[in-house]
Amino acid sequence: MKRRILTIITATALITASLSACGKTNENAGTESASVEAAETDASSEEGASEGTAEGTGDEDAKTDEKPITIVTHPVSCEVSGKEVSTGSYPEIAMTPEFSGQYLNLYSEIYNLNAFWKDSVEYSVNEYAFYQMDSETPIDYPYSSEISADVVRADDALFTVLVSYYDYSGGAHPSHSTESVNIDPATGKTMEFAEVLNDTAKAAKAIHDELYASYPELKDEFDSFTFLDEGQTINDYYEAKINNNLYTWNITTEGLHIVFSPYEMASYAAGYQEILLTYDKYPDLIKEEYIPTSDLEKETMVGAREMEKEMIQPSSPNYVEDENGEFHLVNSEGIKVANKSWKAFTEDGRGPDDGEHITLTKTNEEKTDWLDTEAWADQHGFEVAKLPYSDDDYTYVGEMPMDYAYMYNRLDIYDHSGDTLLYSLDLYDLCNGPDEETGTYSRTTQYIRWAKIYDGTLYVSIGHNGYSSEEPNSSYMVAIAPDTGYVLWRSEPLVANSNNFLLVKDTIICGYGFTAEPDFIYLLDRFTGQIMEKIPVRSAAYQFNAVGDTLYVATYNTAYEFEITTK
Repeated sequence: MKRRILTIITATALITASLSACGKTNENAGTESASVEAAETDASSEEGASEGTAEGTGDEDAKTDEKPITIVTHPVSCEVSGKEVSTGSYPEIAMTPEFSGQYLNLYSEIYNLNAFWKDSVEYSVNEYAFYQMDSETPIDYPYSSEISADVVRADDALFTVLVSYYDYSGGAHPSHSTESVNIDPATGKTMEFAEVLNDTAKAAKAIHDELYASYPELKDEFDSFTFLDEGQTINDYYEAKINNNLYTWNITTEGLHIVFSPYEMASYAAGYQEILLTYDKYPDLIKEEYIPTSDLEKETMVGAREMEKEMIQPSSPNYVEDENGEFHLVNSEGIKVANKSWKAFTEDGRGPDDGEHITLTKTNEEKTDWLDTEAWADQHGFEVAKLPYSDDDYTYVGEMPMDYAYMYNRLDIYDHSGDTLLYSLDLYDLCNGPDEETGTYSRTTQYIRWAKIYDGTLYVSIGHNGYSSEEPNSSYMVAIAPDTGYVLWRSEPLVANSNNFLLVKDTIICGYGFTAEPDFIYLLDRFTGQIMEKIPVRSAAYQFNAVGDTLYVATYNTAYEFEITTK
């Protein structure tokens, strides 16, 4: 997964933004869709308002007409000496108490999305204003950063949002793209593409065939934009995009709808491509429980309104430029953790410690085509592992996301209650470079997957989404002194890309695997990071949990149980 040219940091993962906004209603504007057509024709136009008004205006009649879901558009602007130098807008998905009360986990996930969109646009508008002020030849019209959202499905199976991005900060043309967010309303979990498909290999072939059949004039471009790893086939490539959730997709009563953004499969001039894989032509493509019985009644379910313009004060952003000319915002808060080397090392050069280590003996193995991690966790009384989370002593919060909201590059550690910040560590250089040994950067975006303080040492797993061939120096463990940011050791790469890891006695239990790559559980010495043992599994480990002397492991297609014994 390649980095965007401008990466954004959020102010905090605990931002207190309201889902029920109030403000001025623009009764004359039309509602902008987040569809591809809208993005192509007028991506910079503002979303308008529906007949509904904001809560708290005193208009009781309008309140009774309020729709369950409202897309609230927030325009923002930055001026210098009375001249508008940058503009933008971000969406907020607001829900009535009656609707959100039915789906509390969905409400929580939408809360996070709203906060991410807000922070992304406000940071970009601020940064674009600085570009204008800093330029020797500023342009006569403002730079712009806009995000728009369109809710296209809202039933018990899926809540689907199509999101459009538009950015212009000089150059030959603006940058715009689209993505989809598909959420299970009951759990609040963002659904992966593979989870709704019956057979990813058949789906990959269907996507390839339909794309080429729908746009025969772009065949040569599609071929030139397909980069195959050694030994990889075209179908492998399209299936890898499914397994990495890299498609913009939504499911309608007609079939599976997929959108490709400019530069995804063809040149900018080729624009967007859209395909519809109908149920008649591609039966059994989608799991039956995700096929809607009716499409969303937009007129009765989704409204829109526009807020008054928010003015942002310009300031100089803190950013660094890497060797590829890409800019990365760096938060000045927190201790900056250095990247000594991409190679494995122990700072004092010592070997495996004589501590108390464990071994694992498999006691149970339940195979399936696909293991529902949510159901597996519920069955055993676990929580699905992801940041932020709390253990008995600390609360761990990811910050400074790169590319996507979950790709954190800074770690804030609070006390258990989450009230007092104890440590703030900027891991951007450790995740993405440059390293001090060679001065090189990561070839893909790496980010914090999991973190845990154990016996005074902070352990962190860092990885990326993709094949090891994209970045072989990835998916590793590090041990850090949390009060100084001093790195004690870095493990070998390709040992840790699971959702979490565990520390049991003096052993780290972690796991690595990806699609066609070998899948193993790794046992590392917690004092040096050295591999003590590796155990083959059928597919990549997603999550580990230990109860007493039993280790529970969820993988893509198998649930394991191991007995933990001391060596």
